[in-house]
Amino acid sequence: MLARAHSWVDRHPGASDAALAAVVLGFSLSSFTSTRVDTTPGAIVASVLLALPLVARRSHPVATFAAVMVACALALVLADDFLAANVAALVALYSLVAYAPRNLAAIGFAITLLGALPAAARFDDNLALTWLVLALHLALAAMLGDRRHQQLAQRARLQELAAAEERARIARELHDVVAHSLSVVIAQADGGRYAQDPQAARDALTTIARTAREAQKEMRHALGSGDAPLEPQPGPQQLPALVERTRRAGLTVTLDEQGDRRPLPPAAGLTVYRVAQEALTNVLKHAGPQATATVELRWEPDRVTVTVSDDGKAAGHGDGLGRGLQGMRERVEPRGGTLQAGPRPDGGFEVRAAIPA
Repeated sequence: MLARAHSWVDRHPGASDAALAAVVLGFSLSSFTSTRVDTTPGAIVASVLLALPLVARRSHPVATFAAVMVACALALVLADDFLAANVAALVALYSLVAYAPRNLAAIGFAITLLGALPAAARFDDNLALTWLVLALHLALAAMLGDRRHQQLAQRARLQELAAAEERARIARELHDVVAHSLSVVIAQADGGRYAQDPQAARDALTTIARTAREAQKEMRHALGSGDAPLEPQPGPQQLPALVERTRRAGLTVTLDEQGDRRPLPPAAGLTVYRVAQEALTNVLKHAGPQATATVELRWEPDRVTVTVSDDGKAAGHGDGLGRGLQGMRERVEPRGGTLQAGPRPDGGFEVRAAIPA
């Protein structure tokens, strides 16, 4: 219940602040029914002036604080008794500390402490004790406001980190999708351009169109756009289709799956698929002509290992931008996995990723 109420307050700051101002005003006006409080026009006006600025306490904390301080000064003149609406000073100070820059918050706290002196002298004979009580209340309001300030700052930092992580995720997704698809398209376009057989040229164009449509679908998935419902993210079950698509691009590649396949968490399954996709893309781009490749998927009790190896002549793999192998590591290592990549002793290149399952 409290969590839902707090969530509503955060989503509707204007309405909640207006409600708070109404509560403070109602509380103050209700106190006039007490025989110990004199009801005068000045006291009513002062109560209204104290409560009204609270409607903008979060959107304009500095202006709210200034208006409440002026109202507190007027209350010393207009009212004969200490008004319940003076609680607005605590709320205004809290709001200033929570939502305004720290230097202004410190100035505001000093102003309220000094302002408590004439209030204590005006409404109570025991100046020291009354000022001490008011000072403790003000200090408590400032401490609560400072805690809220820290919470808001931490929330902002977490939102920035989440946004940066989301941008990095989208960048990895788009890199993997575009790099692989373009490699297939380029290979097919080169082959179709020199093909003597019209059917071979048509097959190349068909593969290019199919690859482009698949890339478009994956890009929409990565960006979370499109009117149609999103399909499940790719995983190990899509590896045969990935191998077949790479084979149509002209690379001789085989898939070797060992162990009993089982369901994986979506993030782990996507990592397996993207590592294989990026590794095959690098083979297409760097292994050279007549190279062959093998994708090995091994299911073990506590992990799944995907290995992509080739017998090409290239000394290393990369995309020229440092995104290829780096992108694989960014996928694998945060999940507690390991990635090994390097030349094979007998020639070629190998990428091996072990992902906890």
